[in-house]
Amino acid sequence: MDGLHDAATDLVVEALRTAHVPVFRMDTAQFPREVELRGHHNGPGAWSGTLATAHRSVELADIRAVYWNRPNQVTFPDLSASDAHWARGAARIGFGGILTGLAAGWPRWMNHPSHAAAAEFKPEQLRTASNAGLDTPRTLITNCPDAVTKFAKDIQSPIITKPMGIPYIAHESIGVETMYTRVVDLNDLNGIETTAHLFQEWIEGIFEIRLFSIGGTCHSVRIDAHSEAASLDWRTDYDALSYSAVETPQEISQAVTTYMEAMRLTYAAFDFIVRPDGRWTFLEANPSGQWAWLNDQCALADAIANTLKGWCTS
Repeated sequence: MDGLHDAATDLVVEALRTAHVPVFRMDTAQFPREVELRGHHNGPGAWSGTLATAHRSVELADIRAVYWNRPNQVTFPDLSASDAHWARGAARIGFGGILTGLAAGWPRWMNHPSHAAAAEFKPEQLRTASNAGLDTPRTLITNCPDAVTKFAKDIQSPIITKPMGIPYIAHESIGVETMYTRVVDLNDLNGIETTAHLFQEWIEGIFEIRLFSIGGTCHSVRIDAHSEAASLDWRTDYDALSYSAVETPQEISQAVTTYMEAMRLTYAAFDFIVRPDGRWTFLEANPSGQWAWLNDQCALADAIANTLKGWCTS
């Protein structure tokens, strides 16, 4: 279940078709206009029934694995605001309840929506990563400017800030602003009291790693930044990046496995920064992290498809 124009899902679907695995593809936003649901419950056991589009249908009982990748929200453009609010609630509980209760169950989701939602909380990511044995940066989350000043003084290091939620904001006056990692100016802390903000020690790194944990296996890509902007946040300047597949150190792989089990995930994209002494420092783990642009480095679509195929045939 995904956005129907998602490049990553296109690659997975193609790999599954090449492996002769039947695929039913839909986006939750297609419900109810383009997706029909018929769900029946007649006593103990899973729900039965069908999901159908204009082109294909699938029996709920036949679904063996689910790839859940950034599906869009259900919308009701033809209804009034109050009616749409009511209809969304009914769709979330009825349509969403059928989907999340499929017999595929854990661990045959990549990822189950409830597990992915819980794993998005950055405070829990840092706690779980540290408990798993990963090196983590010293971090402060606060809405108090004085706490930021004290934090910087206590750790004796420059500090950075980065968004904890959606990385962009739509301003009424200037339009959409994308928020990237930036160095904190301790002389300009206005607005911190508005909401919770995350601050971390600045870590000197020689390169970064995007690690993909897929079905229990780690796939690591080294990211080298060749501009000042990309060195601070590589998402700001993709043209200044170079990539190369690297081996994952055993201790990192073991810690990632522990993290994934604790979070009940089967897929996540981890970001690490590698210090001059070779230490991998955990930054975050996105349960829905993008990977398509790095597919050529590690054959990630094949890894995802092979995992899903294995679930279907086991």
